Amino acid sequence: MAKAVKQHETADFFTRLTAFLEKFITEHLKTILIIIGVIAVGLGAYFTVDYLKERSESRAYSAFGKIYLDYKEIGGDEPGAESAHEGDVPVEGGAVARKIELIDDFKKIIDAYPKSNAASESAYIIGNILYEAVRYDEALEYFKKSRELSPKSLVAVISLKGEAACYEQKEDFEAAEGAYKRILEEYKNSFLVPLARFNLGQLYERQDKFKLAEQEYTMIVTNYEWSAWKKLAEKRLLVIKGQI
Repeated sequence: MAKAVKQHETADFFTRLTAFLEKFITEHLKTILIIIGVIAVGLGAYFTVDYLKERSESRAYSAFGKIYLDYKEIGGDEPGAESAHEGDVPVEGGAVARKIELIDDFKKIIDAYPKSNAASESAYIIGNILYEAVRYDEALEYFKKSRELSPKSLVAVISLKGEAACYEQKEDFEAAEGAYKRILEEYKNSFLVPLARFNLGQLYERQDKFKLAEQEYTMIVTNYEWSAWKKLAEKRLLVIKGQI
């Protein structure tokens, strides 16, 4: 008997709930349809924008790739390639002149696809070319532009390293130190951190700040055993041992 009563109460509850929902839908049908329409339009717009962005990025890289092949053929470095300042020797002669001829083409990528990763890489390469041409002030502008276009990308870290290299060439050691420390603070999980520390150690050596240089090299040896910069750091520690 109790079971029958409970079943009756359950059925009565669902009957009242169904009646309430029918009444609610009838009274608010227009509002419900508007909400559904807004959600549908919003989802449609989201996927459309995402699709268009993907297509734009694809076109940007297609255009970028054609110019980049010419750059590589001349002897351009791969964006993101590791190098210490000891190896940053400007390319001389016709190679630099040929690279400079490509700057306008890379600028067209930036102008046509300003929000793409290809634009950020184009700005970095322009900075790299200008650095090789010993036009450090101009190179700085494009390294900074590269970071602004894609602040969380790998190219942003490389561009910040490029800024530091320019400051060093201009003998603005304070600004160079600041750039390297930004890499350590803002991109602390990047595989380029050991390189940034090594270059920071080199910077301190140039200023006869051997104790600070020792700290940077020791950090590499202690915390980055997987890095190729560990052996170089160990060598530098031996060299500066008598200076401390």
